[in-house]
Amino acid sequence: MADPAAAITRQVLAALNTVVDPCGLFNGSRITIGELGMYRNIVVTDEVLEIELFLDDPSCAFAGQIMLDLRQAVDVVAGGREVRMPIVHDDVWDVDRISAAGQRKLLSARTALQQSLDRQKTP
Repeated sequence: MADPAAAITRQVLAALNTVVDPCGLFNGSRITIGELGMYRNIVVTDEVLEIELFLDDPSCAFAGQIMLDLRQAVDVVAGGREVRMPIVHDDVWDVDRISAAGQRKLLSARTALQQSLDRQKTP
């Protein structure tokens, strides 16, 4: 018999990968919250779906927007459960949490920016 919590956890992970980090919009990488690894634990019970979230910067100006976007994405897969998204305060996010796909997106965005700057230098 399939574990419903495991199935919902997979759906939550997929939902996290649909939410683009606002900074990813500005830098052109379109990296997602999931790719950045901005979550820690996902707990599913019959009544509650909880995702512990990291901010990549404690003073993130976009924290409110990220929370709204995540809520919209996760509510779809919550199956009527109460969704809780506490911010982690006992640990910090670091770049080691970025997935391989996220690293590729960031490298591609950095390369495109550098190429654009190089073209501007050429007379």
